[in-house]
This record gives sequence, structure tokens and C-alpha cells, in this order.
Amino acid sequence: MRIRQRHGVVAAFALLLALAGCSSSSGAGSSADGGIPPTGPSVVDEGAGGGAGSDVDTDRDVIVTGYLDVVADDPLRAADDARVLVERAGGRLDGVTKQPGNEFQDPSARLVARIPTDELDATLAELEALGETRSLSTSSADVTQERTDLDSRIASLQASVDRLRTLLSSAATTTDLIAIETALSDREAQLESLIGQRDYLADQVDFSTITVSFTAPAAAPDAAPTDFFGAVVAGWNALLTALGAAVIGVGAALPWLAFLALLSGIAYLIVRRARPRRPPRAAPTPEA
Repeated sequence: MRIRQRHGVVAAFALLLALAGCSSSSGAGSSADGGIPPTGPSVVDEGAGGGAGSDVDTDRDVIVTGYLDVVADDPLRAADDARVLVERAGGRLDGVTKQPGNEFQDPSARLVARIPTDELDATLAELEALGETRSLSTSSADVTQERTDLDSRIASLQASVDRLRTLLSSAATTTDLIAIETALSDREAQLESLIGQRDYLADQVDFSTITVSFTAPAAAPDAAPTDFFGAVVAGWNALLTALGAAVIGVGAALPWLAFLALLSGIAYLIVRRARPRRPPRAAPTPEA
């Protein structure tokens, strides 16, 4: 009787694994069986000057990304104000880069903002008000099918995990117990991976990703002189600039000149020592 019971458990376990494999495969290839209805707001329109979320279709899952370039008198302060606007809308910042100004470059700032999709239009309008908008572009990607497939596969794997847990309590031998636990661990790992993918996709749908760049206005060139006195002043300033550059050039070249002079002196001494000396002349004899 015990042998029959053991064979019955093994047969039931094999049949359950086959059914679980079939249901998992059918869930991966079809989005209609066992799927969980997709949720979350979505945005469908794409534009460079208008709203990115003017039309909302609750039956679709759309990921919106964009880029906003704003010219502000104080880019660093504008970046701080942008952080406040994004957080007030319920969003967050995934990246912040600030570059203070110096004599070689102007100040600038760059933010990677995650803005709730249903607040995208209003938040973009507030960000544009922080300065002069140079460019605005958005793009959208429909991921409804991918989201539905994930929901279907998750439902199938969850059902398989539940059946394996039920079968685990009725295992009669250690061999059956180990086999069921191995299969259960594999299904649970797959289930956790799919749930993580679905959560990441839902976050991308719920929060639009907008990269905001703040730059300083370009410096205006000096106006050309229009009268004699202005030309004299401009010439004098140019002369002073040239003299200052010449002095800087001489100062930069002075160490090199000293080094070259030292090398020339060493070379002269080496050549002088290496030259053979002439023998002294013999004194003339009285007979000569």
C-alpha cells in the first residue's frame, strides 16, 4: 500500500510539473489568459513645444521621455528652483550635475527629473518659466503589450507556485520532498524576477523622465568704436593688452632661456677641455 501511495505521489508530481510548464509557456506567448488588467496613467502625445500629456488613454501604458533646455541668468539657482517644483509635483530627481562658473566657462546645471505623468504638462510649464526655453522635445513608447505579457506570465507562475506548495505538504518520501522543493525554488525565483520587471516598467510609465539643462546666456561681444575718441581708447586698450601678453610671454620664456644658457656654458667647457694643447716652442740656440 505504501509503494502504491509513493508511486501515486510521484505520478501526481510529474503531472503537476508538466501542467505548470505548459501553463508557463502559454502565459509567455499569450497575453489574454490569466492576465492582470494593466493599471497606471499613460501619456500619448509627442511634441516639442506643446504638452506631452494632453491626451490620456487609461487603457494604454506609455513611457514618456524628454529633454528641456532653458537659458537662465543664474543656472545654479534655477536648478534649485526646479528641484522644488519637481518634488512639489510628487516627483523626484534621479541625477543632479552642477558646474559653477569660472574664468574658462559659464555656470551650468543638469537635472534628470522623474515627474508624475498626470502632472507632466503643468510641471513642464513651471520649469519653462524659470528662464528662456531654448528647446523642448518629448517622445513616447507604448509598452502595453509588454506589460500585459508580464502580467500573464506572473499569474501563471503564481498558480504553479501555489500548486507546488500544496503538493509539498503531501510529499511521502525525502526524494519527493527534495524534488518538489527544487522545482518550487526555481518557480519562485522566476516569479520574483518577473515581478521586479513589472514594477520597473510600472515606474517608467507612472513617472516620465525629463532631462532639464540650465545654461547661462552667452556673453555679448564688445561694440566697435564709432568715433575718433572711441577708436583711440580702443587702440590704447589693445596696446595694453598686447603689452601684457608680451610681458607674460617673456616671463614664461625666461626660465627656458636661462636653462639654454646653462647648457651652452657646459658644452663650451667640455669642448675647450677636449681640445689638444700645443707643445711650447724651443728657445733659439746662440749658433742660430
